[in-house]
Amino acid sequence: MEKKRGGGSCVPSLRALRCYAVMFGLCLGLPSSAASPCKRKPVIFNFGDSNSDTGGWSAGLGIDVALPNGRTFFHEATGRLCDGRLTIDFLCESLNTSFLSPYLESLGPNFSDGANFAVSGAATTPRDQPFSLGVQLRQFLLFRSRSPLLLSRGHANLVGEDGFADALYTIDIGQNDLAAQFRTLPYLQVIGNIPTFIEEIRFAIWSIYQSGGKNFWVHNTGPLGCLPSILVAAAHDASDIDELGCLRSRNDAAREFNRRLQSLCEELRSQMKNATIVYVDVFAIKYDLIANYTLHGFENPSKACYNNGTVCEESSRHVSWDGIHYTEAANSFVASRILSANYSTPPIIFNFFCNV
Repeated sequence: MEKKRGGGSCVPSLRALRCYAVMFGLCLGLPSSAASPCKRKPVIFNFGDSNSDTGGWSAGLGIDVALPNGRTFFHEATGRLCDGRLTIDFLCESLNTSFLSPYLESLGPNFSDGANFAVSGAATTPRDQPFSLGVQLRQFLLFRSRSPLLLSRGHANLVGEDGFADALYTIDIGQNDLAAQFRTLPYLQVIGNIPTFIEEIRFAIWSIYQSGGKNFWVHNTGPLGCLPSILVAAAHDASDIDELGCLRSRNDAAREFNRRLQSLCEELRSQMKNATIVYVDVFAIKYDLIANYTLHGFENPSKACYNNGTVCEESSRHVSWDGIHYTEAANSFVASRILSANYSTPPIIFNFFCNV
């Protein structure tokens, strides 16, 4: 993905939250289209990397992300580095809202439900390098300042003033920071640089809060050491392999990143009046999927479906799509666990922001 502290918003009791989950039909599977109603129009602004990029990298750099990417659900390439839907897509579906248009998309975007600033390859640092979290933040602030004005002039498919205040701001970034560091630096130096990454996330959340945002949904980073591409490319010895066959050093770094990210969320709750910050333990969800893949209906998670130009026949049994990114089936699993609220701190259900 802690209780609210200090000046943060009040959090319902765990018993009440469980009652809400029953009311809204949440369960271990994805909810039906009618299971997660919103009292008002849901608006989402997403920031991150390829784990939640719905086409920003493709649009921004003019790169055609060709089939077999997109083959499972869309039956065409959509700019997603996946065979189908991403976790963010399933989260949007749970609210009966449309998939998020990439901010960089110039061909027929619809921003009335929010916008996706995530771009594949993005990291928190360096702040000014396209398309880092800092650049995504600046893009949002420009979008924030211009949208109400353009709406007043008759432009459509944008977000109004109330939409920004009531929106959910989702953040899923950090994997590329760790991966890039390990290419040139030893473990201890990587660990020593993690506070810099966390400070960039702090800056982004605080800046959005100062612009009027009050609802934040923060995903931690997944088990980097279990990605098939990392297992193949990273130099290591037997002592660095854990009980699941993953690289211990990469996963330990991810855990340290997540520990500091959770601490940041705790700290910001005490400082940001009337704000709600939900920390989601995606690492635990993905690690459980890898550790118990047979139980969850998958095959060997260290084997990618799409590898060196060849593609498997049935991607629904694979965890990894291309060695770095998850398949639609795995993303569906991750989304279902997120929607259960069992991995969220505090344990608030995903549609809280459009029902308060």
